[in-house]
Amino acid sequence: MILRMMKKCQLILLALGLLMSSGTMLVSAQSSTFVPASGKSYTISGQRGDFGTKNGFLTSTATPSAAGPKGKFAFVSYNERLYLYSVADKMFMYRDKTPYRDTWCNVVLSNEIIEPIEITKTNNAYPYYLTSGDYVFNTYSGTQKGVCLSQWTKQDAGNLYKIEEADDFDPTEALATLTGHFSTDATVTYNVRDVEGRLLETQTLKGKSGAVISAVPADFVRKAYTLYSIANPVTLTKGEDNIVEVEAVFQMPFSTSENMSEPHWYNLYLRSGSDAVNANEGYKCKEGATRGELTSDAYQWAFQGNPYEGIVVRNRSNAARSLGKSGDLVVLVDEDFRWSIVEHANGFLLANPADGRFINEYKSQDGHLSFWHSATDVNSIFTVEEVGTLQSVKLSTGATMRMFAPSAEKSKGRAVIVIPGGGYQYIAGSTEGADWAPMLNELGYTVAVLSYNLPKGKADVPLNDGRAALKYLRDNADDLGLHPDQIGVMGFSAGGHLASTIATHTTGDERPAFQILFYPVITMEASYTHAGSRENLLGTNPSQALVDLYSNEKQVTSETPRAYLCWGENDGTVPSANSKNYVKALEAAGVPVHTLPLNVGNHGFGFKTDFAYHNQIVSDLTKWLQELDGILTAIEAPEAQSIPVPGGCYNLAGQRVTSPVRGLYIVDGKLKVVR
Repeated sequence: MILRMMKKCQLILLALGLLMSSGTMLVSAQSSTFVPASGKSYTISGQRGDFGTKNGFLTSTATPSAAGPKGKFAFVSYNERLYLYSVADKMFMYRDKTPYRDTWCNVVLSNEIIEPIEITKTNNAYPYYLTSGDYVFNTYSGTQKGVCLSQWTKQDAGNLYKIEEADDFDPTEALATLTGHFSTDATVTYNVRDVEGRLLETQTLKGKSGAVISAVPADFVRKAYTLYSIANPVTLTKGEDNIVEVEAVFQMPFSTSENMSEPHWYNLYLRSGSDAVNANEGYKCKEGATRGELTSDAYQWAFQGNPYEGIVVRNRSNAARSLGKSGDLVVLVDEDFRWSIVEHANGFLLANPADGRFINEYKSQDGHLSFWHSATDVNSIFTVEEVGTLQSVKLSTGATMRMFAPSAEKSKGRAVIVIPGGGYQYIAGSTEGADWAPMLNELGYTVAVLSYNLPKGKADVPLNDGRAALKYLRDNADDLGLHPDQIGVMGFSAGGHLASTIATHTTGDERPAFQILFYPVITMEASYTHAGSRENLLGTNPSQALVDLYSNEKQVTSETPRAYLCWGENDGTVPSANSKNYVKALEAAGVPVHTLPLNVGNHGFGFKTDFAYHNQIVSDLTKWLQELDGILTAIEAPEAQSIPVPGGCYNLAGQRVTSPVRGLYIVDGKLKVVR
């Protein structure tokens, strides 16, 4: 009946040409098979759950722990484009630009960033297929909120929906919001300069008279790995030259070498860090390269350039040449070939600027580097590590750690175990892990990123992994150049729960030296925990004794290590009460604690360089860690055992050393300390 009504409405509209105005068109030009009425709201449901909203996100009952109640939505048309509107929240939908798993993105509610959608009619029992640009609305229990936007285009039970009429809806307020959002009467010129004042580009955009520009807007075209800031806000005036000066700071996943007299060498990997790229004949990747191979010239790479100029990649075997394109293959060429760098949650990609295709490890050509068009293919996603760093360590529990060591000159003999979040359902991406390594290395810390086993209702599993990580670092302290009493933990969200569990459930010499927690889950009390983390850790019906045991605010003693906490006051995922109650417990026990509460609703910001408070977080945490220098006992890195010299000895920059002096070196494939 509903479909008959819709078809009837469509015929009437087409016959009458009923266009109220360019801002109130009732028919989506992009959908000739579904005509949502401007005066009606609808419910949206799929085979896996019903759409709702909660804490600023579009949700689905496919993930009960994150879902809000079944919602009512309107399809508001403006300038021949259709926009999805939450009636209860009075806000529109847009795709979160930061994926949380490969290309999966949450759908966020906002009236600042608004993106159109399209509705396609299918022949299924659930007849509607929703898209936004190149992304598809997908409902699946494995998503963070039950619904996401992804690039899974195959029509299946996860992305087909029923759209059913619910109530009358007055579109006046929603249309006014759209009109205000898209109406512009001022022209703005953004001059983008680097830190030395050199003009990189100019962008001309539209703005609203009277608006104050203090940050680059959503429609500003950003370059990868670039942080933009505006020191002097500009108030826009219609008819005048509105010039905004923007400073661009590059924060790439590797250090660049200004010249090749003092290059910074890296090992370069594909396939999630498993295959090492080399410049031997064929320019192939090798799975499980040995430590000796990784410190040889063919496996060492240096980078030059920036996201505006393009990235030049050089190999140590012939640094006068660069990695470039030759036909359909990637080889060293005589020119300075410049690649476009592309961000990815699990690393980065290098694209040929001429056709946009990415360097790819083409397995069918025996590992030779060639090209592919998919930005999500694991064969296209690069990661880098300092030459000589330990790539991966398997712990006694089956968990793994990726190790990132500072230079010998920087090392203070200290380490921090970094623990990503993920609701105890998955391991979060690099912004809660390896992205912190360069900063912490610069401060003299060895970084060990822990990939713990997911508990699946067995609460002691992650804790045992944390204990195994501490034990590994202490058992190998001599080889790693560490003092066993100067190892701390750092955790994010559910990883913050694990870090605080390690801090409160260990005693004596096993206890970490300090704890750093970002927007952590602390409690298992149902009233203010993160429901998904609790269920994944404790199961569906835990005893009160188990709840109390893993409610870490109840486990604090005077022996609990000093802490640093940062959280968003309006966090809609993990309530700020988790952090606040933990701080109260620490203070009551006399444990030193430093806090950085932020007046935001964000969760999961980690090391995201485009987060508004990123620089403040880095500065504040750096200061706190530097203050630890006067608290932790200043002990030199321990002396290693006798080392066979010369032969097979390299510093951490990958340079051969015949007569090593004091510092960290790789000798016969092992990291050693020479005094």
